[in-house]
Amino acid sequence: MMEQPPYACGRLGELAQDIRWRADQLPALREAGGTAELRQIAQQIQKLASALHEAALLLEELDLPRVPAYTAQLSAAVSGFHIQTPDYSKLLKAFSDWLAYIKPVLPDAGTKTVSTSVIGRQMNSVRLGYYPTDPAHVAYIRRALVFPEGKTVNLLDPCCGEGKALHQLGDGGNAVTYGAELDDSRAEAAQEQLDHVAMGSYYFSRISRSAFHLLFLNPPYLQVYGGARSEKRFLGEGYDHLMLGGVLAYIIPYYRLTEDVCRFLAAHFNSLMAYRFCEEEFRKFRQIAVLGVRKPRAENPRMARLLELASLSPDKLPTLDQIPLGSYPLPDAEKAVPLFQGARFNVRELADQMRRMGSMLPRQSTLDGREKRPPLPLTIGQIGLVGGSGLINGLIECDAPHVLKGRVVKAVRRRTGEQYDETDGTTTTEIIETTSNKMVFNVLTPQGVKLLA
Repeated sequence: MMEQPPYACGRLGELAQDIRWRADQLPALREAGGTAELRQIAQQIQKLASALHEAALLLEELDLPRVPAYTAQLSAAVSGFHIQTPDYSKLLKAFSDWLAYIKPVLPDAGTKTVSTSVIGRQMNSVRLGYYPTDPAHVAYIRRALVFPEGKTVNLLDPCCGEGKALHQLGDGGNAVTYGAELDDSRAEAAQEQLDHVAMGSYYFSRISRSAFHLLFLNPPYLQVYGGARSEKRFLGEGYDHLMLGGVLAYIIPYYRLTEDVCRFLAAHFNSLMAYRFCEEEFRKFRQIAVLGVRKPRAENPRMARLLELASLSPDKLPTLDQIPLGSYPLPDAEKAVPLFQGARFNVRELADQMRRMGSMLPRQSTLDGREKRPPLPLTIGQIGLVGGSGLINGLIECDAPHVLKGRVVKAVRRRTGEQYDETDGTTTTEIIETTSNKMVFNVLTPQGVKLLA
C-alpha cells in the first residue's frame, strides 16, 4: 500500500537524484584530467559529501536501522577522497550501492508515493508535531540560567503549548513571560501559566524585536510551512526577538541539526553548546538542546562544522543534566516590550493592555458630554449637515414620538436644450446633467414610514 510521502522521503528523493547526476559526471571529468577539470571534480566531491551528510540525517528521521550510519560513513569517505586517484570505479560503485540500498524508502517516480511501512515508522513517535518539553529537562536548563539581581527580564516562547515550560523557566526569576500558540485549547491553558499569550500562528503575530532576554524554542517537528521545515523557520524568524547577549535554548531532534541550521546558529550565537536529553527521553524523541548567546552576525565555519559533526554522533554529546550551573547569565538591561499582538483576537490580552495603558486612553471632555442646544435656530443647510452626520438619528421624544434616520443620496437633474445653427440650418440637442447631494430623512411613525426630502 502506498501513501503520500513525508517531507523526509521527498527531500531524500531529491538528494538521490542530485547524487546520481553528480556521480555520473566524474568519469568524464577525470578522463579529461586537466587543471580545470580537477577543480570541478573537487567541487563535485564536496557537494556529494554534503548531500550524503544531509541524507544521513533524513534517514535518521525515518528511523531506519543501520542505514544512517552507513550513509554518514560514506559521506566521510567521499569527503576525504583523493581526486587524483586514477581509477574512480570503486567510488562510483559505492554511490551505486548506496542508491540501491535506500531505494525502498524513496518516493515512486511515477506516483510520488512511498510505502506505508516507511510512513508508519515515522508516525509512531509523532503527535501532530507537539512535543511538550519534559519538566525535568526544563529544570536542567533553568539551573544554567542566571537572572540579574533587581531587574525584570522578558522570556519568550513562540510555540508555547500550554505554557508550562516557560512558566517553569521564569519561576522565581522576576520574569515577564510571553508565549504564542496556534492551538486554541492549548492557548487557553497557557493563559493560566504565562503573563501574556498571543493566540494564533506565530508567523502572523506582531512581536517586538531585540526585546527579550531569553528565547525558549521547542518548535513543532515534521512540519513544513512555506517550503521550509518548521524547526528551521521558527529559528530564522524567532532569533531576532532576542536582544544582543540574550540566551537561546533551542530544542530539536538531533537529526534536524542540518548544515544550514548549523551555519545559522554559528553565525548568530556565541558560547554554543549542544546537550542530548537523558537516556529515556532521548530514546523516545531523540531530542537535543542547543544553548547559545546572541551576537552580531559573523560567519563561523569552524563552529558550524563542529555542530554538524555532533549531529552525526549524538551519543557522544553530554547529557543535559551535565550542563554547568549558572553557565548562561541573562542580560542585566531592562527592556520594554511595546508590541505583542497575536494573529487572532485575544479578549484577555486586550483587557490587560487597556488596563496597562490607563491614563493614556483618550478621555471625553466634560464639555462634549453636556447636552447641546444651539443659541439660534438651525438653517436648512445646517440641518442637512447634522442630519447627514447621523447625530440626530434615533428616537425623537415629543408629543408624537418617532424614529428618525437621515442619509445623503446623490440626485441627478437633467436639462435639455436646443441650439439652432444659422450657417447650415441644423438644430443640435444638448443634454446637461447636474449631480448634487440631497438630504433625505426616513421617519418611522405609528402610522408607517414617511420620506422627507
